[in-house]
Amino acid sequence: MELSGETIVDLVDNQSYQENVQDNQAKAAVDLDALFKDFSDLAKEELPARAALNIEGGIEQGGTTLSMELNVINLPLRYKNQEKKLVYVDQAYELNVYLVVDNAHVSKSALKIEKLSSLSAFLDDPDSVLAKAASRFAELLDLIRENQEAAMNESEEQKEAEKEVSKKQSSAKSKK
Repeated sequence: MELSGETIVDLVDNQSYQENVQDNQAKAAVDLDALFKDFSDLAKEELPARAALNIEGGIEQGGTTLSMELNVINLPLRYKNQEKKLVYVDQAYELNVYLVVDNAHVSKSALKIEKLSSLSAFLDDPDSVLAKAASRFAELLDLIRENQEAAMNESEEQKEAEKEVSKKQSSAKSKK
Protein backbone atom coordinates (compact mmCIF):
# COMPACT_ATOMS: atom_id res chain seq x y z
CA MET A 1 0.00 0.00 0.00
CA GLU A 2 1.25 3.46 -0.87
CA LEU A 3 0.79 6.55 1.25
CA SER A 4 0.91 10.10 0.03
CA GLY A 5 3.85 12.17 1.14
CA GLU A 6 1.37 14.70 2.50
CA THR A 7 -0.20 12.12 4.83
CA ILE A 8 3.22 11.02 6.05
CA VAL A 9 4.46 14.56 6.66
CA ASP A 10 1.25 15.44 8.53
CA LEU A 11 1.46 12.38 10.80
CA VAL A 12 5.15 12.86 11.56
CA ASP A 13 5.07 16.66 11.86
CA ASN A 14 2.16 16.52 14.31
CA GLN A 15 3.64 13.44 16.03
CA SER A 16 0.18 11.89 15.61
CA TYR A 17 1.38 8.48 14.43
CA GLN A 18 0.48 5.55 16.64
CA GLU A 19 3.04 4.63 19.26
CA ASN A 20 3.19 1.99 21.95
CA VAL A 21 6.07 2.08 24.45
CA GLN A 22 6.54 -0.54 27.15
CA ASP A 23 9.03 -0.77 29.98
CA ASN A 24 10.95 -4.00 30.37
CA GLN A 25 10.90 -5.17 33.99
CA ALA A 26 14.13 -4.42 35.85
CA LYS A 27 16.59 -7.34 35.83
CA ALA A 28 14.17 -9.37 33.67
CA ALA A 29 14.96 -10.96 30.32
CA VAL A 30 14.35 -8.67 27.37
CA ASP A 31 10.71 -9.19 26.34
CA LEU A 32 10.92 -9.06 22.55
CA ASP A 33 7.61 -10.93 22.29
CA ALA A 34 5.76 -7.95 23.79
CA LEU A 35 7.54 -5.58 21.40
CA PHE A 36 6.75 -7.80 18.41
CA LYS A 37 3.09 -8.15 19.38
CA ASP A 38 2.70 -4.39 19.75
CA PHE A 39 4.43 -3.80 16.42
CA SER A 40 2.38 -6.46 14.61
CA ASP A 41 -0.84 -4.87 15.87
CA LEU A 42 0.30 -1.41 14.72
CA ALA A 43 1.46 -2.70 11.33
CA LYS A 44 -2.06 -3.83 10.47
CA GLU A 45 -3.10 -0.16 10.30
CA GLU A 46 -0.61 0.40 7.43
CA LEU A 47 0.38 3.87 8.66
CA PRO A 48 3.63 5.23 10.13
CA ALA A 49 3.90 3.83 13.66
CA ARG A 50 6.36 2.93 16.41
CA ALA A 51 6.49 0.16 19.00
CA ALA A 52 9.27 0.42 21.59
CA LEU A 53 10.66 -1.41 24.59
CA ASN A 54 12.62 0.55 27.20
CA ILE A 55 15.31 -1.42 28.99
CA GLU A 56 16.74 0.02 32.21
CA GLY A 57 14.66 3.17 31.74
CA GLY A 58 15.37 3.51 28.03
CA ILE A 59 17.81 5.86 26.33
CA GLU A 60 16.44 8.83 28.30
CA GLN A 61 17.68 7.29 31.56
CA GLY A 62 20.97 5.86 30.28
CA GLY A 63 19.53 2.49 29.28
CA THR A 64 18.50 1.05 25.94
CA THR A 65 15.43 1.56 23.77
CA LEU A 66 14.60 -1.10 21.19
CA SER A 67 12.02 -0.07 18.60
CA MET A 68 10.40 -1.22 15.43
CA GLU A 69 9.02 1.49 13.21
CA LEU A 70 7.00 1.85 10.03
CA ASN A 71 8.41 4.70 8.00
CA VAL A 72 9.33 5.59 4.44
CA ILE A 73 12.94 6.57 5.15
CA ASN A 74 15.62 5.22 7.44
CA LEU A 75 15.23 7.84 10.15
CA PRO A 76 13.36 7.48 13.42
CA LEU A 77 9.88 9.02 13.29
CA ARG A 78 10.89 11.44 16.04
CA TYR A 79 13.23 13.19 13.56
CA LYS A 80 10.33 15.17 12.16
CA ASN A 81 12.36 18.09 10.75
CA GLN A 82 14.57 15.82 8.67
CA GLU A 83 11.58 13.78 7.56
CA LYS A 84 9.77 16.90 6.34
CA LYS A 85 12.82 17.78 4.23
CA LEU A 86 13.17 14.31 2.69
CA VAL A 87 9.53 13.37 2.04
CA TYR A 88 7.87 15.18 -0.84
CA VAL A 89 4.16 15.87 -0.31
CA ASP A 90 3.34 15.32 -3.99
CA GLN A 91 4.78 11.78 -4.13
CA ALA A 92 3.54 8.40 -2.95
CA TYR A 93 5.67 6.18 -0.74
CA GLU A 94 5.77 2.55 0.39
CA LEU A 95 6.17 1.94 4.11
CA ASN A 96 9.12 -0.11 5.35
CA VAL A 97 9.85 -1.87 8.62
CA TYR A 98 12.87 -0.51 10.50
CA LEU A 99 14.68 -1.81 13.55
CA VAL A 100 15.96 0.99 15.81
CA VAL A 101 18.32 0.70 18.78
CA ASP A 102 19.09 3.71 20.97
CA ASN A 103 22.00 3.29 23.39
CA ALA A 104 25.16 5.27 24.07
CA HIS A 105 27.25 2.16 23.34
CA VAL A 106 25.63 0.96 20.10
CA SER A 107 27.45 3.50 17.89
CA LYS A 108 29.07 6.92 18.10
CA SER A 109 25.70 8.52 17.36
CA ALA A 110 23.99 6.35 20.02
CA LEU A 111 21.59 5.20 17.27
CA LYS A 112 21.43 2.16 15.04
CA ILE A 113 18.68 1.90 12.42
CA GLU A 114 18.30 -0.86 9.85
CA LYS A 115 15.67 -1.71 7.27
CA LEU A 116 14.19 -5.15 7.89
CA SER A 117 11.66 -5.36 5.05
CA SER A 118 8.87 -3.61 3.25
CA LEU A 119 5.55 -3.45 5.09
CA SER A 120 3.94 -5.66 2.44
CA ALA A 121 6.64 -8.34 2.95
CA PHE A 122 6.08 -8.10 6.71
CA LEU A 123 2.32 -8.51 6.35
CA ASP A 124 2.84 -11.50 4.01
CA ASP A 125 5.34 -13.27 6.29
CA PRO A 126 5.65 -11.63 9.71
CA ASP A 127 7.38 -14.62 11.31
CA SER A 128 10.48 -14.44 9.12
CA VAL A 129 10.81 -10.66 9.55
CA LEU A 130 10.37 -10.95 13.33
CA ALA A 131 12.93 -13.77 13.45
CA LYS A 132 15.38 -11.51 11.61
CA ALA A 133 14.58 -8.69 14.06
CA ALA A 134 15.11 -10.98 17.08
CA SER A 135 18.47 -12.09 15.74
CA ARG A 136 19.59 -8.55 14.99
CA PHE A 137 18.42 -7.20 18.36
CA ALA A 138 20.38 -10.01 20.09
CA GLU A 139 23.52 -9.15 18.09
CA LEU A 140 23.21 -5.45 18.87
CA LEU A 141 22.54 -6.05 22.58
CA ASP A 142 25.70 -8.22 22.67
CA LEU A 143 27.63 -5.41 20.96
CA ILE A 144 26.32 -2.92 23.54
CA ARG A 145 27.45 -5.19 26.40
CA GLU A 146 30.90 -5.60 24.85
CA ASN A 147 31.25 -1.85 24.31
CA GLN A 148 30.10 -1.13 27.87
CA GLU A 149 32.69 -3.56 29.26
CA ALA A 150 35.42 -2.03 27.11
CA ALA A 151 34.43 1.46 28.26
CA MET A 152 34.52 0.36 31.92
CA ASN A 153 37.94 -1.26 31.48
CA GLU A 154 39.22 1.86 29.74
CA SER A 155 37.87 4.02 32.56
CA GLU A 156 39.57 1.83 35.18
CA GLU A 157 42.86 1.95 33.27
CA GLN A 158 42.57 5.74 33.06
CA LYS A 159 42.01 5.97 36.83
CA GLU A 160 45.06 3.77 37.49
CA ALA A 161 47.19 5.92 35.19
CA GLU A 162 46.01 9.07 36.97
CA LYS A 163 46.91 7.51 40.36
CA GLU A 164 50.41 6.72 39.10
CA VAL A 165 50.91 10.28 37.86
CA SER A 166 49.61 11.61 41.15
CA LYS A 167 52.02 9.36 43.13
CA LYS A 168 54.97 10.45 41.03
CA GLN A 169 54.08 14.11 41.49
CA SER A 170 53.69 13.64 45.26
CA SER A 171 56.99 11.84 45.54
CA ALA A 172 58.76 14.50 43.42
CA LYS A 173 57.38 17.27 45.67
CA SER A 174 58.40 15.48 48.86
CA LYS A 175 61.98 15.07 47.60
CA LYS A 176 62.29 18.84 47.17
